[in-house]
This record gives sequence, C-alpha cells and structure tokens, in this order.
Amino acid sequence: MYSLVIIFKLIASIIVMTIMGFTSAYVSYKLGDISVKNRGKVSLNPKRHFEIIGFFIFSFFGYGWTSPVETSSLYYKDRKKGIILVCIIPLFVAFIIAFLLQILIKTLNISNLLDFNIFLSILSVYFINFNLIPIYPLFGQKLFQVILPSNKAIKLSQYDKIIQILVILFLLFGWLQPVLNSISLFILNFINLIIGLFL
Repeated sequence: MYSLVIIFKLIASIIVMTIMGFTSAYVSYKLGDISVKNRGKVSLNPKRHFEIIGFFIFSFFGYGWTSPVETSSLYYKDRKKGIILVCIIPLFVAFIIAFLLQILIKTLNISNLLDFNIFLSILSVYFINFNLIPIYPLFGQKLFQVILPSNKAIKLSQYDKIIQILVILFLLFGWLQPVLNSISLFILNFINLIIGLFL
C-alpha cells in the first residue's frame, strides 16, 4: 500500500509540475515573449519542466517547484500586468484542476484515500500556496518584485539563496508544513463549500 502511495505521489507531482510550467510559459508566450518558446518551455513534455530538487520535495512533502520558466517581460506591452498574469494564471489553473477533481470525487462518491484523483487534487492546492512564498524560482518572488518598490524588491532578491535554503530546511524538519497545510485545508474547504452549494 505504501508503494502505491509513492507511485501516486510521483505521477501526480509530474502532472502538476508539467501543467503549471506549461501554463506559465504559454501565458508569457501569448503576451509576446518568444524566448520561452525558443527554450522549449511551451510544451507539455514533462522533461521540459522537471527540476530534481523541486520534484523530490513535491513528491514527498507535497510542496515544490518546476524547472524555472525564465520569462522576459521586455516583450510585454504592459510589464507589470504581464508579470502578474504569468504568475497568477498558473495558480488559477491549479485551483480549477482541484475544483474539477473535487467535483469528480464527490460525484463518484470516492472515499478511498489512495484514489489518484485525491492526490492530484491535494497537490494542485499545495502548489498554490507554496508558490506564493517570495523566493526564486517560485511565482511569489516575481509578484513581490512587481508589487514592492524597486529598492525593496532588489534588497529582498539579495537574500534569495538564504531564504530558499531556509524554506527547504523548514520543509525537511516539518516546521513549515503546519502553516502550509492549514492554508491548503482552507482552500480545499472553500472549494468544497462552493461545490456543496450546487451538488
């Protein structure tokens, strides 16, 4: 049974990472950024979005990241709006995936915790709140760079490596999960509340 859990987590992680990486690259490409297509990121090939550390953490802790999608805001007509869309739309897509899967789970009356749909739905939600942390290569970093004044954004970026190491350590020691799990549970409860109004 434990081996089945690992297999489900690995497959779900690959699917979520691929869809989110593709979505970010595709949005940037549609906004005029040809560099992401040249780098092969506008693709649903998992190899294009695989990042070993992010995948390992995602598979075993539920939180992680894809291979960085290096977008170029120089191509956007509105730089600030473009960056926000490139960061927010993948998170919205993750929310929609979780939403649709929860509808499927409730419709089919799935209660087995080993069901693959449940793993995929939960990992999609985990992807949302974890990626809002303002460290590279998460979306939160780009969002904070746009929202914060330039001088503060530059100062924050100087601590990227330190914050990244601390986040990884906090995950490994289980210190960050309670906070992230609470946020994930809130999002799932919100999704189920909406679904409950119609089903």
